[in-house]
Amino acid sequence: MADEQKDSNLIKIVHDQELIDFFYLNYSLEELIEKIHSLRFTFLNDTSLVPFNAQLRGYISMKDNKRNIWIAKELAGKPDVYNNRLFELTYYIDFELQTLAAPLTIIKKNKKYFRATKVLNKATQISGYDYLEEPLRRVLANDLINRWLTFDEDRNPNNYMVIHNSKGTPLIVAIDFNHTDLESTKMKITGRKDQFGWHRTEKTRFLTLLKPANFEGYTIKNFKKRLNLMMDFSAPRIKNICLKLFKTVCKNYEAKAELITSNIIKRKNYINNYFRKWFAENKKEKANHEKSDYSGLGKCFVDYYKKKI
Repeated sequence: MADEQKDSNLIKIVHDQELIDFFYLNYSLEELIEKIHSLRFTFLNDTSLVPFNAQLRGYISMKDNKRNIWIAKELAGKPDVYNNRLFELTYYIDFELQTLAAPLTIIKKNKKYFRATKVLNKATQISGYDYLEEPLRRVLANDLINRWLTFDEDRNPNNYMVIHNSKGTPLIVAIDFNHTDLESTKMKITGRKDQFGWHRTEKTRFLTLLKPANFEGYTIKNFKKRLNLMMDFSAPRIKNICLKLFKTVCKNYEAKAELITSNIIKRKNYINNYFRKWFAENKKEKANHEKSDYSGLGKCFVDYYKKKI
């Protein structure tokens, strides 16, 4: 068990041991991968365990050997297992950045591959909440970093669920990562120069929740922890994880691991520089800082002349 995970701020926010166990928050990332890949699954014939929208998309129910319920969808035809491993990797990236996300994995059963997601209990879609209020607004602001890092340009209200801990705190959980792109070597999402925000290659009609204008007034303090977590995710660790995930699903797994690692490092450096540069030059924050400085200077003069009188 990694101390940094055990003492993470996310664990304190989640609070409930039941939820901490559900999301594996007491594990390091490497331990999490070992844990999930050691699970054994059994098919269930109970459609009531599958959310209605998932039923329409062909999902079935499964149970792991820890008695947790998952929904799974068969990768039909000639399955692209490698690409689905990238979706699984996205979940692991979220985990490393201390972001609540529904556990996801790719399993092989009866010579067939399935993409499986752990079922959230008592969860509702975020569309029923005012996501511009705290603490939801702050969580989504930081989710900008995650989705930029994984080039996920299509985040809509269906991609976020909300659960509550025993204290009544709303907790956002990210789901569905099948629109991410970890293979692109080009910067599909770049920062704007005229104002804080991003240019996206794929102009989708969604992303309202992650509209940068929603987070005006925030400072670098609101993003520093997430940026630090991202920058601490080192190239050797990323590559080792990629090697583990890709080794059994593609022949050129070493080249793929090198590519994905290179992409993530390039993106995280770009994002970190953009956020820190933009907020360092935030005019409103700078003006307030200068006003505070001059106010302090004025006070010094007043105190000085008081002593002279």
